Amino acid sequence: MALSPEILVPRLGEVLINDGLITAAQLKHALNEQNRLSAAGNSIRVGEILITLGYIDRDTLDQAITRQILKFQQALLDSNKNLEARVAERTAELEAANRKLSELDILKTNFISNISHELRTPLTHIKGYLDLIMTEDCIKDNPEVSTYLEAVQRSTERLENLVNDLITFSLAETGQLSIKIETFDLVETTRLSISRFMLSATGKGISIRLNSAHEEIHVAADKYKISWVINQLINNSIKFMQKPGTINIQIASMKDCAIFEIEDSGPGFKRSAIDEAFLPFHQLDGNANRAQGGTGIGLTLARMIIEAHNAELRVESEPSIGSRIKFELPLSI
Repeated sequence: MALSPEILVPRLGEVLINDGLITAAQLKHALNEQNRLSAAGNSIRVGEILITLGYIDRDTLDQAITRQILKFQQALLDSNKNLEARVAERTAELEAANRKLSELDILKTNFISNISHELRTPLTHIKGYLDLIMTEDCIKDNPEVSTYLEAVQRSTERLENLVNDLITFSLAETGQLSIKIETFDLVETTRLSISRFMLSATGKGISIRLNSAHEEIHVAADKYKISWVINQLINNSIKFMQKPGTINIQIASMKDCAIFEIEDSGPGFKRSAIDEAFLPFHQLDGNANRAQGGTGIGLTLARMIIEAHNAELRVESEPSIGSRIKFELPLSI
């Protein structure tokens, strides 16, 4: 630990004693006199008392004070140099740590990308042969086997979607997420997404309502990726709602943009946890035995896709009240 200039430079009284200009007894006498005068309401420096008592003359005291000031200035310069050296050292350590984090982040992204592509090839074979098997007459005539194979097919599709999401995430992480702008009806696209989740929502006693003042609202965006975002937001609302409730989706147009908003009556979460909810591979409920599964990249990837459209995914949430998520897209000219 570096010492401050005040610690490095001894007090004036100690200097006067060490230089043989006064004795320890004379300094003690002067300090006692200073305390007595202070108690009587008279504030006076100990140097003046030393002069008054005749223990030292003013010129000698002024010279000692000057030497003391010069020592303090030098100590201050040395302290500043030490401080600059420590700052430079800590800065170098932080830069090294940041480089290490960047390297680890690149390794993570490369790993996700590589493993996702490696999984896609065998998964494609499994899916292809599974589809081929299910077309065989012997399978069609056996309802029990067909049921088993349909379960396998659903799991295969789920795994394929997960692999595709990981690949898209790795592309977004490296700035390679491509956006194909086209004109499409946001209202109709949302209706299709709602129909996809209607069965699972009804099974949990959840109703999904779509409100729009216009039958059609055409936007200029990447239809496939925006559809993915809408699917993800609806799926999240259904997944985390533990009791019957309502999911309200509002689509409106204002000036030159369309506004998509989804609001649910789910558990919600604290405002302080909003940024945490967007961390990749992270769940607000981090327990291994949590009720809901998932990779934790849904909201992260949704935000990346919306930001790739030069827009913002805004989230509002309150515990036990629900969550509201909205984003804007440019209207098609």
